[in-house]
Amino acid sequence: MTDNADRLHYEWDSLVSMIQAPMPSADEQPTTRVPVTVVGGFLGAGKTTLLRHLLTSHHGLRISVVVNDLGEVNIDAELLASVAAERIDLSNGCSCCTLGPDLARSLLELAGRSPTPDAIIIETSGVGDPTGIATVIAAEPRLRLDGIITVVDASSLADRLDEPALAPLIQRQLDAAHIVVLSRSDQLSATELANLTQRLAALAPGRPVIPVEHGRLDPSIAISAASRGARPEPARAGASIAGFGTSTLNLPTPIPRGELIARLESLDVLRAKGFVELLDAPGRSHLVQMVGRSWTLDDWGPLSDDQKIGRLVTVSLK
Repeated sequence: MTDNADRLHYEWDSLVSMIQAPMPSADEQPTTRVPVTVVGGFLGAGKTTLLRHLLTSHHGLRISVVVNDLGEVNIDAELLASVAAERIDLSNGCSCCTLGPDLARSLLELAGRSPTPDAIIIETSGVGDPTGIATVIAAEPRLRLDGIITVVDASSLADRLDEPALAPLIQRQLDAAHIVVLSRSDQLSATELANLTQRLAALAPGRPVIPVEHGRLDPSIAISAASRGARPEPARAGASIAGFGTSTLNLPTPIPRGELIARLESLDVLRAKGFVELLDAPGRSHLVQMVGRSWTLDDWGPLSDDQKIGRLVTVSLK
């Protein structure tokens, strides 16, 4: 085993021991440790859709959410604004490993609020490695890592894994998972779904693979994911991770529908996301979401003062 692999195994063993350590007694720990769930997965995998479902389900829990999005405009936070009672936006575009001090401060602020949240959920950026966030959580005595959920897109996972520049990052996200959620599973046939589930079983041994449609994951599975899944594996030694760049594409406001479609079809990016106002629908915002060459345009409702209209955040390989 290489020195790098030894180091990774040591780090993971240390992390897992912190996660699995017994809870301190009341005399040792005056405050209850707040459970934190990390939701990770590649760009466009369906993390925000899953999170919206968790926040609007009738589970009776006080859930706070921390959103870490890439780029100048924190689009995911805007999508969650209508359903999240509490929110801290981390929109500085840092990767997980360099976001640590800000993240810890934000989590401790949430944990210290009254009433105390029943759970905190962190949505990582699509190019983030959840292990860095897990390390931050495990190091804080007022927090408890409740589990890591990795969301993968059933309709595009096979193609992503076949791209040498992307496969190592996706593998790391799978390595970190306690459970794997297979989004958009309704877009596959029964045979395709079985084949993809079998492939995931080889890529992430021991992890439950849970197919979902429209992000509808049972909250009882999402919360306490660590108790349902397998021990996370160390990141694979020697695997280089691609570099990603973000930029903001500024569009005319309002924009003719035909011009918007032409611009979207000319984009060569991994992901694009943002709100626009169409010339033929004045006063209303439309959400643009693009993964690879596929894109959608959905009516989001009346324009609001805090929406960043006409700015698409794009992510591409460097």
